[in-house]
Amino acid sequence: MVRPEFIGIVGASGSGKSTLCKELKKSSRDFEHIKLDNYFRDPKTFPKKFGFPNWERPANLKFDILLKHLKALRRGKTIHTKSFPKKAGGISKPIIIRPKKYILVEGFILFMNKAVRGFLDKKIYLDIPSKLMLKRRARRFGDAHITDYDTKVAIPEYLKYGIKQKKFADYIINAARPQSAVIKVVRKIIEK
Repeated sequence: MVRPEFIGIVGASGSGKSTLCKELKKSSRDFEHIKLDNYFRDPKTFPKKFGFPNWERPANLKFDILLKHLKALRRGKTIHTKSFPKKAGGISKPIIIRPKKYILVEGFILFMNKAVRGFLDKKIYLDIPSKLMLKRRARRFGDAHITDYDTKVAIPEYLKYGIKQKKFADYIINAARPQSAVIKVVRKIIEK
């Protein structure tokens, strides 16, 4: 078996990380996809900010478990884990992650963890302006969208933790472009 190459994909909420990874995985059997969102701790433990549970902090994530899973994949092991339902009443579903040529690891603050960051072979940052982040989040969440959370929590926290990650990236991609252009650029980076 070929040793997997681990590709970190980071960017603000709405930058297109998940869509990019889903499209790449759909396009070839060489790709596997791991979402950092599936490694959240219990939201009841999250600190509050302006009355909202603050989902944006690195301490809310089980980076140790993620790293353990990445190491197992590198050894050729299959991982059995589960999804993390963010919506109230959501049900966790089993997920099987198999070693593949390229393992896409995506998350909004993935590079904030030094051990995980050091494990990745390539680090890609999807860059979008805050206004576009707001617009895309509103579209994604629809009626459930809470603008106050975005403006008082999500954007300030991303400016505090997320933007810093650019300095750790090997590649910074303008993700305000059409998704097809972003996919093309990222595919070239991964396959070179």
